[in-house]
Amino acid sequence: MTEEMKPSESPRALLSFWSLPNDVALNILARISRIHHPSLSLVSKRFKSILSSRELDVTRTLMDKTEKQIYLYLKFRRHTKPCWFALTPGPDQKLKQLPSFPYEHHPDSPTVVSSGSEIYLIGGLVNHRRSRRVFVLDCRCQKWRKLPEMRVPRGSYAAAGFIDGKLYVLGGRESSGEVYDPKSGTWEPYMMNIQKDVMLGNFGYFVTNTCFIAEEKILCRVVNHLGSSFLTWCDLGDKMGWRQVKGLEGLFPVPPDFVSVASPEGGRKLTVWWVSYQKEDDLVLVSEIEIWCAEISFQIRSREEVYGVVEWSKVLHAMNRSETGGVISLLSSAIVNL
Repeated sequence: MTEEMKPSESPRALLSFWSLPNDVALNILARISRIHHPSLSLVSKRFKSILSSRELDVTRTLMDKTEKQIYLYLKFRRHTKPCWFALTPGPDQKLKQLPSFPYEHHPDSPTVVSSGSEIYLIGGLVNHRRSRRVFVLDCRCQKWRKLPEMRVPRGSYAAAGFIDGKLYVLGGRESSGEVYDPKSGTWEPYMMNIQKDVMLGNFGYFVTNTCFIAEEKILCRVVNHLGSSFLTWCDLGDKMGWRQVKGLEGLFPVPPDFVSVASPEGGRKLTVWWVSYQKEDDLVLVSEIEIWCAEISFQIRSREEVYGVVEWSKVLHAMNRSETGGVISLLSSAIVNL
């Protein structure tokens, strides 16, 4: 008998967590950050079962308790094939490698977009040929699945985004667009033809993937030319082509290793990702590799002028030379809600 227990109280009156109904236990655990899930899973089989259940994900979503998690598609010098990694949350961030891609031929340069807890790989190149294939990674269980193939093959530089739960895909060296409805599981034409020169890479430039800002019907991408890097935009409703987003001078390092732009939250915001190399005193050997991300919001002052505002810019993860072999390539990235 504890000091707090009165003589008249029975042990049954002091309910433990183990005696709670499953839905009550689920409601409690849904409020706890995912940072603590690995430790909690070791407490008991019941904890582990609840924390790995689909019901917990649904409950966290309904309670608005989801948290952002970062996924990176990286290629290390010492590895022959790129791999997907999850960046574990918390102060001691680590890269957790995901299971191997289960299908033959992971596409090169696919369009990568995220929605909720899922990451979509769209088109890209397979054996140097444009692909119709679309894959989805469910980050809750870290399993891949296929979607029905697109109507036309789409290579690098396609743009994609979600509007009202539907997936819109534009370009990829095609002037047409299409839309996928998850409810019917079908692709239909999207009646917004695009000039081919808008979706093609410019000769002599390094161009990242293209991001579709659905709310404004504009496209964005980063261009690196002659040591200068800048964010560009294009209005799908006019024929003026690509123009520079103003107000971002000095944001990017020189020379950068850009990877992608994305619009994980929709609206007028996007994320830009890049790799920065910190070198030794001899300016030759790489001492540390940093993966950066910046969130940029748009101020559309006219149909001819767009300004960018940096909401935040920070190092998401840093690795030393011994971890990477000296060089890594950041091929794709995504932010999901879990």
